[in-house]
Amino acid sequence: MSSQLEVGLFIDFENIRYGMLNTFGHEPDPQLLMEKARKYGPVAVAFAYADFAQHPAVFRRKLEVAGITPQDVPRRGSDLPQASSADMAMLMDIVDAILDRPTLNTLVLMTGDADFIRITARARNRFGKQVVIAGVPGSVSADLVESADLCDPIGGDLRPAAAAIGGAFDGPPDDVQLLQLILWLNQNRPYMTFGFIRSHALSPHHRLGFSEDRVTDLLSGFKDSGILIEGQQESADGRLLRVLAVDRQHPMVQAVAGLVAPEFEEGPPRAKAA
Repeated sequence: MSSQLEVGLFIDFENIRYGMLNTFGHEPDPQLLMEKARKYGPVAVAFAYADFAQHPAVFRRKLEVAGITPQDVPRRGSDLPQASSADMAMLMDIVDAILDRPTLNTLVLMTGDADFIRITARARNRFGKQVVIAGVPGSVSADLVESADLCDPIGGDLRPAAAAIGGAFDGPPDDVQLLQLILWLNQNRPYMTFGFIRSHALSPHHRLGFSEDRVTDLLSGFKDSGILIEGQQESADGRLLRVLAVDRQHPMVQAVAGLVAPEFEEGPPRAKAA
């Protein structure tokens, strides 16, 4: 490939992050993502797409340091689980890059989502672009790989089901730790409420070290993204409680459930959820 030809990097960040957590127990390293794209030539454009309010703030900084621009695309609502605004934004930017950058010869799509099959096939067959699918093993559509020129998996140097999330992120990020606690509570308590989860997250027995504002922000984000679903349940004393249930089909829930869970302490005698 001529050194004058350029590379476009487009990252479906949620797909890659949850895939890495689920398969390897590691967070993605933006520097390594950029290094993979640079194998194919100079990277002219590099974007990562997600509702970044739903992910630890550290990722914005690490993406920018790696030369990848975070494209913040708020979710359209938990009532539209199949409608991904981030996927649509990524799709439109790929189209713009194909049409507006004649020297862009290679597209590196970091995703495993079958929604990108049509643009992959169109980029190859109509516009003569080389398309590389770089997804996480176990979360990549076989048809998507078939529609591309190359498959260059992410995480090939990692062992599956790694026990710790570490490296440059200094341990599990806040959202992973809180969701691990929620999954533990979901297994060990008859029901959960917003206040009940918050009180456990702030308890010194669990040693999470959260501030009250941080827990409130994370729980609100879990509700907005559909990880936690509100409902009603009658308590033993006849009160009608607003309870929270975990959506087991949510990709982050599935990813975190596959990690080695910490041992949470029972602490003092159980308090009733309120």
